[in-house]
Order: sequence, then C-alpha cells, then structure tokens
Amino acid sequence: MKCKNCGQENTDDSKFCSSCGQMLKNTTESKNMILALVVSFILTGLGLAYAGNRKKAIIIFVIGIIFTLLGRAVPLFAIIGILIWAYGLYCTYNEVKIANGESNPNLIEDWKGWNTNKKIISAIVMLIIVLIVVSTAIGAFAPKTTHEIKDTTPSNSNYSSISSSSGSGYSSSSSDGHDVSYHYDGKEGSSDTHGKVYDDGSVESHQTGHTKYGDYQIDSYMDSDGNIHGLVQTGGKTYRV
Repeated sequence: MKCKNCGQENTDDSKFCSSCGQMLKNTTESKNMILALVVSFILTGLGLAYAGNRKKAIIIFVIGIIFTLLGRAVPLFAIIGILIWAYGLYCTYNEVKIANGESNPNLIEDWKGWNTNKKIISAIVMLIIVLIVVSTAIGAFAPKTTHEIKDTTPSNSNYSSISSSSGSGYSSSSSDGHDVSYHYDGKEGSSDTHGKVYDDGSVESHQTGHTKYGDYQIDSYMDSDGNIHGLVQTGGKTYRV
C-alpha cells in the first residue's frame, strides 16, 4: 500500500506509513471509547478486541483469568489479577485512540486537555479502581475464622432451636444444656472455646488460646441476668473478672 503523503510503499495491513507516520487508510467506523472501557471493565480484554487488537485482548484475558484462579489459593495472585484488569483498561484506551486515527496516544497528556467534568469522572473511576484493589488486598490477607457447632442432642429428648452469641444451639428442660464449640485461627493467634448454653439463657464458657504475648485460659460464666463471672490465667498469673 502506497502512502499518499510521501509515496512510501507499506504492507497491506499497515495502519500508518513507516516513513512519515501518516495514517494510510481512513477508519470507516470510529470506535466508541465509553463502550470500549465499559466492556473492558466488565470483562478483561473485551474492550481491546472491540478496538481491533484481538491478539493483545486474548493475552490479557488469559493471564487475568489465570491469576484470578490462582488468587483463590495465594492472596498475592488475586491482587496481581486486579492490577492486570486495571492495565487492560489502560490498554483499551490506547487501542481505541489508535483505531480512531491517533498514532501515538498519551493518556496523561490527554487528561491535561480534558474539561473539568471529564477530569472529575476520570478521578471517580480511578478512585473506584483503587478501592477495588485495596478491598481485594484486605479480603485476601484478612484472618480466616471457622465455626464448628457440635450437636450433642440426645436422640430421646425434645429440643427447640434458639440463638446464642456463639451460633445456633438448643434449649431443653434438662439442666445439661447444649454443648457449643468455637475455633479461631488468624495472624494474631488461635483459640478454642467450648461451653454450654442453658435453658434459662445462662452460658458457661472455657477458652484456651495462644497469641504473640503467650498462652492464656479463660473460664467464665454468664448468668441469666447478663452478669459475667470468671477467671483469666495468663503469664503465670490469675485474674478474677
């Protein structure tokens, strides 16, 4: 294909002249920037395909999916997956500008020339992206808590469901109550709690655990009026509460 500006011969699939940089053929249909960014926001790489760069679209889509799946096991990969998604949005902007006839797009320079409304909208979009990255990081590295309820209901007794601070439990006319257990595992330590929930609303609790400050044990009892009594043992000392 010959450039009408300088006469240089170029390959048929060239968009710009290799000699003078002139666009070789007019785009028959301009690409909609908002549509491209919205579809890329929903699915990484889709906006790139819409802009015409299908090869880059497939690469970013596949890499994004891989890191998203790996992120279920390794938190750092989840954050990388989000960053790849954000990079896909940036590439989409550049590819749409190129498809519409701009040979060397520059987002920062373009942003400087935008009016106030466009700058505000772009700032909001950037804030949303930052919040998504931060919330992903917090969710990925937050301590995981697991709950375990042990149902020790005798098969020959009548029990009715109640709610307690430790989870679901049971009440009965029997003074034995219902056993409840709770396990916690996190970055700050771990603990195991077991106890009983009684028919009158009182709760008996025994907790042992470990933190960076050492081991501890708590034996407590909350009566039906909500008053708590108990002992705390830590550091070789016993405290009454």
